[in-house]
Amino acid sequence: MRIEGFLFAGVAGFFFVAGLVYAVWSKEPAGTAALAVSFLMSLLVCGFCAVNHRKRGDRPEDRKDAEVRDRCGGLGFFPPRSGYPPLTGLAVALTALGVVFGLWLFVIGAGLLAAGVVGMALELPDRDARHNAP
Repeated sequence: MRIEGFLFAGVAGFFFVAGLVYAVWSKEPAGTAALAVSFLMSLLVCGFCAVNHRKRGDRPEDRKDAEVRDRCGGLGFFPPRSGYPPLTGLAVALTALGVVFGLWLFVIGAGLLAAGVVGMALELPDRDARHNAP
């Protein structure tokens, strides 16, 4: 993730310089705010990549002597059956409809959305998958 970190550091630098020049010449607050948020978001991605590189070290993509087979292996846990993605989709729809029809529907949708996102993030494999794993 080292190369991605450098890439987003360059993007953050561009938005910083462009934001300063825009703020001085235009004196328009909306565009200046948009460029400032763009700078902060690209700096956030740059920081994420830098922290991951420090934690995990070089990936095969970061080394010049790496081969394709260095990248093969397990990718992670993907649950075979889950009710959280449909719940999250329904919650997003209810939250969007809540913006149109009223605060009460927005609050219900936001609560369901929080439950769906937390459920997907903390989901464990079911008992049968844990016992039948190789």
